Amino acid sequence: MKSATSVPLQAEIPKKASLLQEIKTIYHYHQRSTREIAIHDYTNVYRKTMRDLGAFGLDSIAGKEVLDIGCGARFPFSLLAAAEGAHITALDVMYLKPHPLPLFFWKILRANGVKRAAKSAVRKALFDELYFKQLEESAGIDLTPFVSKINFVLADPQAANYPIAANKYDLIVSNAVLEHVYDVEKYFREVSRVLIKGGLSYGLVHNYYSISGGHNLEWAFPDSKPSAGVQPWDHLRGDEFPTHTYLNKLRPEEYKAAAAASLEVLLFESRDINHNAGGLEGEKFLTSEVQAELSEYPRELLLARSFCIICRKR
Repeated sequence: MKSATSVPLQAEIPKKASLLQEIKTIYHYHQRSTREIAIHDYTNVYRKTMRDLGAFGLDSIAGKEVLDIGCGARFPFSLLAAAEGAHITALDVMYLKPHPLPLFFWKILRANGVKRAAKSAVRKALFDELYFKQLEESAGIDLTPFVSKINFVLADPQAANYPIAANKYDLIVSNAVLEHVYDVEKYFREVSRVLIKGGLSYGLVHNYYSISGGHNLEWAFPDSKPSAGVQPWDHLRGDEFPTHTYLNKLRPEEYKAAAAASLEVLLFESRDINHNAGGLEGEKFLTSEVQAELSEYPRELLLARSFCIICRKR
């Protein structure tokens, strides 16, 4: 078993896709899933995160300093936290501060290059209105006034080296970020640096070894919208349809060890697509033939979508 400190050695360059291929993939993904994504982001990414944190004494984030690492193109956790009165910092590798589309395109083009700008412009122009409408419907509140309350920071979550003051945050959250981080031990050292004493860290890690863990959007919703053209666990069975993002491929015990090196681990458990403990993903696709082909991987590893890690700074 490799140690968590060996992660930087795994940072091979992902295979490249053409811009047209990536835009086509993103278009079809959002076309069939935008409303479902918004409901998921409100119910699971936000509300269930707050449910989990409540079990460790954080009943409200009103007035708290909160850092959202890898907040994502639509920054749902940051937006909903701001609406509940948190002082929120949203960190991402993409330029995200909202502007009218032409100015936004120019800003992200300068910050992130042609490919990210083109993909973001397509998503923003065609699907964001529906997404935010559904997010507001789920939350039961107009979220527009709270965008201006978010402090956006442009930095690479993968690098785990953030332009942020030490001992500042009561809470740090990351959703589906850690699997992309090159050096996970360094990430948790940086989290410890910027947390206040007693502050909490919440991470939801997408399990690389799950049916959806290869990050092929064809398998984003395996039990409700399975792929008709990509074999299940393709990324473990020949990788005929590779994705184009770095994944560190760590196993759960390696994430836990990396966290424990810097923080007190309060909770570590597997989660399903709805962020609930104990649920499985893709069980009907794990036939005896597929299980035999993937015999080097434990069954429970193949069926766990993600891992929840909650830590406290000592």
